[in-house]
Amino acid sequence: MPGDGIPADAVPGDGVPGDGGAGTPGGRVREPAPTVAGWGAVLLGAAVVVAVVTGGIGPDGVAVDLAQTLARAAADLLAVVAAGAALAVLLAPGRTPGADRVLTAAAPLWSAVLVAETFVRGALVSGRRLTEVRGPDVLEFLTGPRAGAGQLVAVAAALALAGVAGSRPARPGTGPGPAALALVLVVVAAAAPVATGHTAASTVAWFAVPAVVVHVAAALLWLGGLGAVLVTARDADVLAVALPRFSRLALGAVVALGVSGALAATARLSSPVELVTTAYGAVVATKIVLLAVAAALGGVARSRLRAGRLPVLAWAAVEVLVLAGATGVAATLTHTA
Repeated sequence: MPGDGIPADAVPGDGVPGDGGAGTPGGRVREPAPTVAGWGAVLLGAAVVVAVVTGGIGPDGVAVDLAQTLARAAADLLAVVAAGAALAVLLAPGRTPGADRVLTAAAPLWSAVLVAETFVRGALVSGRRLTEVRGPDVLEFLTGPRAGAGQLVAVAAALALAGVAGSRPARPGTGPGPAALALVLVVVAAAAPVATGHTAASTVAWFAVPAVVVHVAAALLWLGGLGAVLVTARDADVLAVALPRFSRLALGAVVALGVSGALAATARLSSPVELVTTAYGAVVATKIVLLAVAAALGGVARSRLRAGRLPVLAWAAVEVLVLAGATGVAATLTHTA
């Protein structure tokens, strides 16, 4: 929900009176509960559908291509979950005791998914089936293409994140170790594979690579922060603290996402015409549309919030679904020709 200057007393909570939305007895309004599983399903489904449409899953290697698509989408999903857990601590310090449990569970799972993706990429590089992949095939991927180095960095950062998440906080409820450090490790792990792939090999790598890193960071701040706000929204006190802060953060993230995305796209697109004439361009164009819709939904939610109208979180939940779809689309960009 991009914007700032939102008064704290305009933040709706569970059972706060309002003038819109579905009412409950006594004129009190109950915001909808978030559907985290639904967001994940949209992300994974979008990744598979777009990969099929753009040729990312071909008839000669369905198993390997599908495994690559799902592994990348799952890694992106866990990156968002980890970012959301860290942001929950930063947006509402001392009020989110469950954040450490979320990150403690997500970090090792993310590490495992990245390791599994490494084996899949080894199969792609060697041309073998998944059941035929051997150590030398994985080593060839890790030491050959630039993306291999990025995968190593991602795995190392995710493992470091697991260590940070496993450290006990100084005080109960203060979060999974240093939350800011956790967020930095999330960005490193999420950005490394993308920044060291096709982008690093382009002629404009000197500005496209930093743009990709900024793009990933902005996306994690927007989607992860929004997810964190929605998941903790059943506590009106937490929402009153977190939502105004996230609204200001989201505005900067949306601007950074748009500018960095345009710069990063130049690494693979030589002209705007390729947005409609190439498979990669079509994926980028789809992602642009979805992000624009999500930004518009954020604007609607912000307007309702400033006016003290409910429900607000219902609009934000739809925004998350659209962003999840955009993330699923983005998951196919790493292996779309």
